[in-house]
Amino acid sequence: MVKNQQELRAYQLELEKTIAELRQSQDALEASRNTYAFLYDFAPVGYFTFDRNGVIRSVNQTGEQLLNIPSSQLLQQRFDSLVVREERNLFALFLQTVFSGQKKETCRLQLISQKRQPLYVRIEAQVTLAGHECLAVLVDITEKKQAEQALAESSYYLAKAQAMTHVGSWSLDPHNGQIQASAELLRILRLGPEETTREAFASVVHPEDYQRVMDQLQLGADKGKHYEIEHRLLFPDGSERWVYSVIEPMRGPGGQVHHLYGTTQDITERKRAEVELQNKTNELQAIFDSINDGIMVYDQQGQLQHHNQLSPQIFPAKTIPGLGCRAIFHPESCHQPESCPVERALRGESVDISLTVNLEGQATRYLDITATPIRDALGKNTRALIFLRDVSDKRLQEMRLIQSEKMSSIGVLATGIAHEINNPLSSIAGFAEALQRRFRGETSLLRDSRLEDFPHYLETIISESYRCKGIINNLLSFARKSDGLQLEVDLNQILRETLDLLRHHSTYQQIQVKLRLQESLPRLRGDSSSLRQVCMNLLVNAYQAIERQGCVEIETRAISGEQIALIVKDSGCGMTSQVIERIWEPFFTTKEVGKGTGLGLALTYNIIKQHGGDIRLTSQPGAGSEFSVFLPTNVKSF
Repeated sequence: MVKNQQELRAYQLELEKTIAELRQSQDALEASRNTYAFLYDFAPVGYFTFDRNGVIRSVNQTGEQLLNIPSSQLLQQRFDSLVVREERNLFALFLQTVFSGQKKETCRLQLISQKRQPLYVRIEAQVTLAGHECLAVLVDITEKKQAEQALAESSYYLAKAQAMTHVGSWSLDPHNGQIQASAELLRILRLGPEETTREAFASVVHPEDYQRVMDQLQLGADKGKHYEIEHRLLFPDGSERWVYSVIEPMRGPGGQVHHLYGTTQDITERKRAEVELQNKTNELQAIFDSINDGIMVYDQQGQLQHHNQLSPQIFPAKTIPGLGCRAIFHPESCHQPESCPVERALRGESVDISLTVNLEGQATRYLDITATPIRDALGKNTRALIFLRDVSDKRLQEMRLIQSEKMSSIGVLATGIAHEINNPLSSIAGFAEALQRRFRGETSLLRDSRLEDFPHYLETIISESYRCKGIINNLLSFARKSDGLQLEVDLNQILRETLDLLRHHSTYQQIQVKLRLQESLPRLRGDSSSLRQVCMNLLVNAYQAIERQGCVEIETRAISGEQIALIVKDSGCGMTSQVIERIWEPFFTTKEVGKGTGLGLALTYNIIKQHGGDIRLTSQPGAGSEFSVFLPTNVKSF
């Protein structure tokens, strides 16, 4: 009995111990369950349990928060109702794959979000051992998906931008030679994706540019130097393209270059445009420079932009780009809006003015100026186009013509006056001769002491009157209009009459005249008035070439019985070769305005040619001039 009680007691103690252990294990299990429940609910990912139909059997709190739907609404709901319509078939296929296998499967889905922005998740699921449920983990990959989309869009737009601008990008590891290249760069280089090698890239560089390109590349790899380079590409079909590359080195922490990044742009069309533009510019500049007027273009600030080659010849040191219009048109003031052609053109006016220029060391120049506004395509900014036409020769010719007309009028007036003076002189000479005859007939008058000087006076009056009549007759003969008739002409007589006219001019009284006129000189058949004009022009030019005192030598002689030579030589200033080349041109003269018309030698040349003769000139500066006229003796018509 006692033994049974002891065994019962022992069994009770053992049972109590077992119960205590069980209670302890249950407490530990409960604690563990609570821990796992906490981890399950607050894990950073959503935990779901799906049956074979995709019905949600369980979900943790993170899953609720991820979908923004409470568990009471999620449980017993088909998960595909939360998937966007376009991807529901994808989820069904995924779920079928999970339940048909024993390994973990993964897919990415876009869910219907309760918020405005889209929700993307990655699902990893595996079937349970029982096989009627699967455990799934949902990870929010929205930010990653958006980043991938943004990267894809950036890559797409970059590729499009590179294709549109013909710019390719690349990177080079200088240590292993590995190259990464964009699709556009491969298109520019005409290479395939499998040809992304340093050797393939180098093979399309033009041989004439190869060394320069390689040297720059090596310098960038060794020294980490940023650089830009333009060079040509040469392809197997013989075609060439121009490219422009910008290379930027990337350094590591130690300063060593570990990558070279570059962009390469196809600039062939730009190069062609530059060549065409340069050709067009050269063409326009040639046209610009070939215009016989000075041309200048001023910007809207009134500063010189462009000019042709002739402008600096007109205004030395004043046609420098950047100088304002003040330098030429109004040096005394900053602005002259009412008179400056540039300022008026910049206001939109078209201007035509004349300008007289007096530059130090140069003769006075006369310019016609035309100013025209140049408007841009929008009609806003205005520039000024200035044409400078040097009309000095024309203006001087006009003044010489005016002077010639004045001289012609004076000649006509002098001829009329000579006629009027000639008649009184005839009367004076006649009355003096009558008184002289009376003195000779009445001797008583000679005995009158008061009249003893009268015969001498009368003789002087008579001789001087006839001398004056001779001068006037020579003047009238010289001024007589040519009638075009050919007569026998004594060239020596014409020279003497011309010298008689000039000797009485005070300007020529200090000049010594040496005459060597051949006696019995053959006569000419010609127009005496025209030949008088020739002699007068040659002698006047000879006299005017001598500033103060000097000598004029005049010689006539027969040559081989068929020609007569007239030689007029002076000891004056002489002429340069440039003057000699133009000496026969009408209106060309080296004399000041008012002292010559520039017509004398031109008329002389024409008259001699009309008579079938020739005229030659030899001269040197400071050694005088010699005109040689050769006239035939058998002229019959001209």
